[in-house]
Amino acid sequence: MSGSLLRPMTPTDHADVLALNDRHVALTSPLDEPRLAQLVAWADRACVVDVDGSFAGFVLTFAGGSAYDGENFGWFTDWSQGRYADLAYLDRVVVHEDFRRQGLASRVYDELEATCARPVLTLEVNLDPPNEPSLAFHRGRGFVEVGQKDSGGHLVSLMAKELPGAQG
Repeated sequence: MSGSLLRPMTPTDHADVLALNDRHVALTSPLDEPRLAQLVAWADRACVVDVDGSFAGFVLTFAGGSAYDGENFGWFTDWSQGRYADLAYLDRVVVHEDFRRQGLASRVYDELEATCARPVLTLEVNLDPPNEPSLAFHRGRGFVEVGQKDSGGHLVSLMAKELPGAQG
């Protein structure tokens, strides 16, 4: 593996994205073609993780000011509560099963963070039911909890990471 891992998602990727999302729907949320097309239109970044020409996953991020209607995105962008006016919200990052345990997620995050045009990257991780591996991964990368909330029947940790020197 060398070079950039992320490339823009195209309509020809949608079947792979939908199938992968469906296999992990308990950790993401349901997604069909019309909703995926809508998310891609709203996204700051809608990328495929490409490993030597093979589909290895996908990433969706949304910038502050996006029309995205996600509940947790709304929490982060609630300016009336003094939250984030300028952010990137990592809604989904899903790595294909065939590419796990190879350090790919770390490389994807390295690329996302290095190329993010926003000063802060935000996301949420399940606390109940607990997703300890994800919590440990994100804490190890410097994400800190900035809140907790009930989200779709799950208690989540709302996490943020300052990105000094953010660039586009």
